[in-house]
Order: sequence, then C-alpha cells, then structure tokens
Amino acid sequence: MRLLKKINHDKQLVLDGGLATTLEGYGCNLNSSLWSSEVLVHQPEKVKQAHQEFVDVGADIILTSTYQASFDTFKSIGMNTEEIEHLFDIAVDSITTTTTDEQVIVGSLGPYGAYLSDGSEYTGEYEISVEEYVAFHEDRINALINRGIYDFVFETVPNINEIKAIVEYIIPNYSDETTFWISCTVNDEGQLSDGTDFEQVCQFIRLHLDRVPVFGINCSSVQGVNQAIKRGLLSLPQVIALYPNGGKTYDPEKKVWIGTSENDQLTQNTKQWLEQGVQIVGGCCETTPKDIKEIRSLI
Repeated sequence: MRLLKKINHDKQLVLDGGLATTLEGYGCNLNSSLWSSEVLVHQPEKVKQAHQEFVDVGADIILTSTYQASFDTFKSIGMNTEEIEHLFDIAVDSITTTTTDEQVIVGSLGPYGAYLSDGSEYTGEYEISVEEYVAFHEDRINALINRGIYDFVFETVPNINEIKAIVEYIIPNYSDETTFWISCTVNDEGQLSDGTDFEQVCQFIRLHLDRVPVFGINCSSVQGVNQAIKRGLLSLPQVIALYPNGGKTYDPEKKVWIGTSENDQLTQNTKQWLEQGVQIVGGCCETTPKDIKEIRSLI
C-alpha cells in the first residue's frame, strides 16, 4: 500500500524501530562508516530477518536498509557502479519479500551528514552547495524508484540549508507519483540540531504542504521532541511523524551509543503524542521490535 493511502485509511500508524540496533542484537558488527549498510554488503539475510521481525510485531511502515547507502558512501570504499546497483537490488528484495500489501515500504534517505560518518546528523555542522545536495540525494532516489519504491523519507536531517535544498530543489524534480516526507533531528531544547530556531523550521515547512505532506522528528531524545512540540510542531498542517531514539547519545569516534536508556519514556510519551493527534509513531536507534510491539499495543 502507498503511504498517503495508508495515512488516509488508518488514523494512527506504527513505524518500525532501529534497524541498526536490531542487527547488532543479531551479533552484526556495525562499527564502520557504512553502519547498517555494512550488513547489507556482508550479511544481507540479517537485514531480511530484521524487516520480518518488525512486520511480525505489527509495524505499518517499514523503512528500507538504505539510510547509509548513498552512492558516495559505497564509492568511498572502492565499489563500482555495478556493485552498488546490485546492493540496491538486495536492499529492495529484502524488504519486498518480508512485507505484504498491509505494510507501506518507505525508502530511507540519510542526510549528507550521515555520509560524513562523524555524527554530523546530530550537529548539522557541514555546509555544501545546493548542487552537491542534489547530486548526493538524487542518485539514491533514482535507484530506488527504478526498483519500484515511490515513498521516501529524508531522515535525521539536522541542517536548515539541507532541508531547504530538499524542498526547493530535489522534491520538485519528481512527479506526483512519488511522495516525500522529511524527518529532522533536534537538540534537547527542541531546536534544530544546527541551532536553527525550531519556530523558523516550522514557518518554512508550513508553506510546503504540497511537497512535504508528512514532517516530523527522529533519532532525538524524548525531551527534545517534547520541547519541539512546545515550539509549534503540532500546529503544522502536515501529518506528524515522531520516532525518537532510545535516549542515549551517539559517540562518533567510537561509533557507539553511550549513556542511559529511556525506552520506557518513549512508550509513555507515545501515548501522549497519539492523544495530541500525532499520526505516525515508532522508534529509531536503540529501539527494538520489543519497543515497537509495545507501541503497537497502544493503538
């Protein structure tokens, strides 16, 4: 089923959880610049297993294993175009063979900061040209469209200029057959990760309902999400999607999550968010199928 049809059909939807976290639970080593795409390269059967687990616990929306799978990422480790195209075959096959018409498959598109592999998706401390943003994102979008994926989410976007490049220069290049949503990261004060006032983000997104019918926050703390709500997130005309992380902080040097888990707060706050009208809920890094099962039980 397509994303907008599913949104119109069901009042509340459950997104899947942390793919990388679930893969680590299988014993996969993700300590590399490829992150979960490392498993796509070497243990693709594990990716399929993770998708199946999220389907089994009741997720309505399943994200492809392509968050880190940009052409630039794979070329940086010496892969040629033919090899990269084959990995997209594997990624799409892994998700289409584990889902039914009841689930929505959404292409996961990490920000430019994810390619840098230095934690920039949580700081937004990078600046490239509009042309570079377009080239970076479009190769992967086109690869997924060529394999039958037409719903997409730009995830963990921390930078206002990247958000503007996506909305003004990337999304307009595609037909109405494709649907895009944007999910950003915020700090614990509810500001965009690059420091931009969240009110400013909302002012911009509000103007582009036709291009961005779904907007939200992912891989941020529950506290940060609640602060963004106070700053106007729920006043937007878009469908809102919230899928925070498990509460820990990412260490980009060691490529591990540190700190204390707050998965129990995720479940408790999800109930409140649903009552406030949030339509899509789920989890991100450090959340597992168990967490998604608990969120499913709230609906």
